[in-house]
Amino acid sequence: MSSTDCNLYAELLANIRQISLAATLPSPCDASTQVVVSADCKSVVLKHRNSTHTLTLPAKTSLGPTVLPIQEKQSGSKSLEWRLPLDVASLPVSNQADCMPWSATDLGTGSGVACRRCGSDIVRPGSVTVWKDLPSENWAEMMEFWHCHKPDHHHHDHDAKNGKAAEENLATRGYGASSAISAQKGVGFVDLTTLLFDEADCETVTVSFFNFRTSAVTLLKWQISCNSSSGAAPDIPECLAATLISTISRSGSSKSLVMPINDVVHGTDGQSSSENAVHIWVINSSIVYASSAHPQCTPAIKLLYRPLSLQEADKMLEAVTCDSQEINLPAQALNDVMRHLEHSNALLPLKERKFREWNVGLLTRWEHR
Repeated sequence: MSSTDCNLYAELLANIRQISLAATLPSPCDASTQVVVSADCKSVVLKHRNSTHTLTLPAKTSLGPTVLPIQEKQSGSKSLEWRLPLDVASLPVSNQADCMPWSATDLGTGSGVACRRCGSDIVRPGSVTVWKDLPSENWAEMMEFWHCHKPDHHHHDHDAKNGKAAEENLATRGYGASSAISAQKGVGFVDLTTLLFDEADCETVTVSFFNFRTSAVTLLKWQISCNSSSGAAPDIPECLAATLISTISRSGSSKSLVMPINDVVHGTDGQSSSENAVHIWVINSSIVYASSAHPQCTPAIKLLYRPLSLQEADKMLEAVTCDSQEINLPAQALNDVMRHLEHSNALLPLKERKFREWNVGLLTRWEHR
């Protein structure tokens, strides 16, 4: 946003049934400054000197068509703020479970997979006939938790040899942290950020993430295209947002350290990738916002973020008192995330862009179209 432009920013605060509205002006407000709620209660119009700006609100307000008052303490200020009452009846029902981009039920049966950049087929149409969602990352450990006695453990086995054989038998049936899901021909496995295929179903892949443990070719969702019921393709911010929401659900921790994957050194555009990690603290996992610099109403998660050196991040993760979960991304993808966060930071009102040593950002959240 240029310093010579007016900017409107609105954020839906569903929990307290309000809409936060802020106006940032290039010059102090005066007699010409006016903010009006439209007749349909779905937008506001800002007039300041010789400029006019209209913003569609992220939800309908119950206030009715009116001129919003400018308080005396805001007179002559470049920043104006209001809280508008929410029309609860018009609020759409939000399903937090729908934040996963491209679940198995979204993808078309027999759909091919192509490189989003060049359009080349990676998985030919018809090669994959079944899509399956992978369980959460800690599914093997949870199997240990769910069963106070594992299957076939009807009594304590004090024979070390027999006990070891029993453990090996259980591991082959999916119990134990060493267990893994192997790729299957004709089956596409769907994770939060990736699709996994048997190598035999893939072609024209010269460089890929190949997991020898699962015998699978791993394709990043934001780098490919595929037929889906939503008709849209997820980008890196949406995939990371889904991962953060899943991490909170799984661990209860709202803090994460996003680390670059070490074997990805350079981005595809030839530019060197970031050598920093990013510390993220989610403060609201489900908001909707709109800005005159980005007028479309956008679902997002609101968070605090700060770049850290890899040394700082490693030291933090090794600490006994660490309350942050580790998330890994290719280094170039982490660069893209940082650009997204910095852009979103500029959409916010000036005084809301920082909190102590943290920056405030918005990460776009996937929502079924």
